Amino acid sequence: MNLLVDLGNSCCKFAVEDEGKIEKYQSEKYGPFGKLYSVKSLCGQFRDAKAIVISSVLSAEMNAQIKDTLRSDDVKNIYFLDPVTNSFGIELVYADPSTLGADRLAALIGAKHKYIGKSCIVDIGTAVTIDALDVHGVHKGGVIFPGILSMEKTLLNSTKIDTAQTAAVEFDVLAKSTENAIHSGCMSALVGGVEYVIKSMSSNCDGFDQVVLTGGDAELLKPYLSLPVTIDDTLVLDGLTFVSRNI
Repeated sequence: MNLLVDLGNSCCKFAVEDEGKIEKYQSEKYGPFGKLYSVKSLCGQFRDAKAIVISSVLSAEMNAQIKDTLRSDDVKNIYFLDPVTNSFGIELVYADPSTLGADRLAALIGAKHKYIGKSCIVDIGTAVTIDALDVHGVHKGGVIFPGILSMEKTLLNSTKIDTAQTAAVEFDVLAKSTENAIHSGCMSALVGGVEYVIKSMSSNCDGFDQVVLTGGDAELLKPYLSLPVTIDDTLVLDGLTFVSRNI
């Protein structure tokens, strides 16, 4: 049995994998005591795991604290996915692999082993990452831009807009409130940005066999895209499953 952990900016996804199959999958917000405590509490429940494989977008300082805390609690066989150490069959185009997020690498690994042909991988969360992967497992490159909540927070922090929200926020380009106008504007930017990048990448890569959406806001975005896409909630964790069998 292996524990697979995807540490994002705002939530932690994890799965229990046994003999190549994901037996349990869950996504949780970090608790009130912070990221370190949440990860410690989770991993402490699986001390007997053959391996605990972690993909983390947290800071190097936080990752070091997590490693030290888990080891001091006698949690063994901890492996942090690191593009510099091992890319597990993905040929990276980054001159400095250390600047490629581990979550992006895990998603690329997952796509290589789950899908046939060329893939465009769109991970929609606090940040949005879009990556192109060719049929041979070569990462052709990608882009990063803010997710919907990041856009909204940046706009609000940069203005004097009063955001005392009293009603549900909806996506409506004929918005009738400032809150809805902000949300609808940011959603429009997100939808337009994602579609533009996918189409541009597709043109440069002679098309994709599939466009795969993953991440916490994948379901939010999908209805507004005019392109055919596949939702894959466990893509990063499936990549970590392959890693767990090859470390």
